Amino acid sequence: MIRFRLFLFALLCLFLAPSPAHSQIAVYAGYSAASINNGGTDWAYGPLFGAYKQTGYAANIVSIGGDLRASFLSHNNFHYYTGAAGPRIAFKAPILPFRPYVEGLVGVGNVQTDGHNSSNHFNYQVLGGLDTTLLPRLDWRVVEFSYNAVPSQSVNAKTLTTGLVLRIW
Repeated sequence: MIRFRLFLFALLCLFLAPSPAHSQIAVYAGYSAASINNGGTDWAYGPLFGAYKQTGYAANIVSIGGDLRASFLSHNNFHYYTGAAGPRIAFKAPILPFRPYVEGLVGVGNVQTDGHNSSNHFNYQVLGGLDTTLLPRLDWRVVEFSYNAVPSQSVNAKTLTTGLVLRIW
């Protein structure tokens, strides 16, 4: 019984403990253009939405966290929708005003070509980008490059995105 109470107390402390002083939660939106391979179209375009949480910067240089995102690319009778989550590592350059980041994500992708039925399949994404601050809580996602694929459908996309990031916490 004492072990159970200690376990509950530890869980309570974990969930109620304040987050690190420099941690942040952000939401973002962007517009993407993607070069599509094996999808029935050469290019697709559309919005990207997501949110991430980061820890404070270790040694004021490196921050780790997680990202959750969804993209909606389409063109003519083709669509490529994805939802993914995974780890994020961001860097804070000591002098430069840019914050580069890299991510590796896994999730679900849905591909539809020429109006044929589609279904959900495994999707992975590898990406990197560069953010810079416009206002105290507003960043410009200058550029993000991602490679994402739905291997079972033999479809992949090389995507460029730009957008805005709102740091809400």
